[in-house]
Parts: sequence; structure tokens; C-alpha cells
Amino acid sequence: MQNNFLHHECGDTPLARHHRALKIVQRLALILLMSLWIARQASAADLVVTAIDKNGSPMSDVIIYATPLHGPLPVTTKAANVVISQSGMQFSPYVTAVRTGTQVEFPNYDKMEHHVKSFSSAKEFEIKTYDRGVTPPPVLFDKAGTVVVYCLLHNWMRAYVLVLDTPYFAKSDNNGVTRIEHLPEGEYKLEAWHPNMGSIKPPLNQRVNVVADNPTVHFQFDFVPIARKTK
Repeated sequence: MQNNFLHHECGDTPLARHHRALKIVQRLALILLMSLWIARQASAADLVVTAIDKNGSPMSDVIIYATPLHGPLPVTTKAANVVISQSGMQFSPYVTAVRTGTQVEFPNYDKMEHHVKSFSSAKEFEIKTYDRGVTPPPVLFDKAGTVVVYCLLHNWMRAYVLVLDTPYFAKSDNNGVTRIEHLPEGEYKLEAWHPNMGSIKPPLNQRVNVVADNPTVHFQFDFVPIARKTK
């Protein structure tokens, strides 16, 4: 009786032993996950891609994205909200890529009111006029596809959101250069999309094998981009 009492006082009960074992298993699982992540990062590479138009001029606002040909995509994790503002009577940025499950905010920094609307099947939504400096609730982009965002009050205002299942994407700069960082080595379907292609024309694509010292990949489009509309 006294021995059982001592075991109980010291926390050596079946329930306590179970809790200790569970904590050990959780720690081991965490160590394993960290080891796998470190190993994956060690075998990752940066992929540089260039995009030019049919005349050979560099193209900005091209979204380059890579989808693994073998194995599943990484598990989706909660990402920070993305911001597409209304400023200077334009949407900024003009082109945005997000992963499915990302929330996007649409604050208005203009003195004028705006009425934000999308008719796209990938995400139809509406944000009616609201006071300057107020940020309405974010919009959840939960389906892959191309979303065109308009202002119903100012017909030149337009933004494009490309919603992707893959987390491996980047946008080209003014020199037509894109860099996808920390891309795990392996085979990928690499795709290139520009807003002038909309949701009808399929993106350019090629198969690439990503290695530690990967050569630059090149895409050439068969059109010259249409200039963005202004006021």
C-alpha cells in the first residue's frame, strides 16, 4: 500500500508514463521532420528563367511556375496575406501569383472611391465602395486559375491574379528575368504565363531537370505585350 502511494506521489502512474512516452515520440517526430527539411534544402537549387517577346525584347510580369513531375507537392501552409492596393488610380501590383489558400487584401489608398469586382470562375467576388484608408476583409483565393480584377467605376483599372497549386513560382522583372529560389532538385514541368494570355491561351511549357548548377532556361512568346491601360 505504501509502495503504491509512493509511485503515485512520484508521478509514476500508467497515465504519467503514457504522457512521457508521447512527448518522446513527438520530439523524435519533430527531429525527423527537421532533418528531412534540412536535407531537402541542402539539395535545393535556384532556377533562373528569362522571358522575351517575339521581337526578342525582355518581358516583365511573366509568371514562371514549376510543378514536380514525380512525387506530391509540399503540404500547403498558412501564408501571410498578399496585398493588392488601389493607388494612383491603378491596382498595384498589376500581376500577382499566389498559392491556393492565400488571402488577398485590397486596400484603397486613393482619394477616389473604387468598386472592386471579379467575374472570373476561379474566384468571383465583389468589394463595394468603402472609405479611404479602410481595408475590407481579405478575399480567400481557394481555386487554381486566372482571376481578373476590375474597378467598376474606372474601366482602365485592372489586375491579374494567377492562383497556383504549386508553391514554386516567381515573376519576371523589367529585364525579363525570373529566379525561383530553393527549388528541390528533380524533374519539373516549367510553365510561363503572361496576363495577355488570359485564361484561354495555354501557358508556354517545357520539361526541366533541376540540379545544383542548373543552366538558365529561356522562354520566347509569340506576341508583343499590350501596354497596360492608363487613365
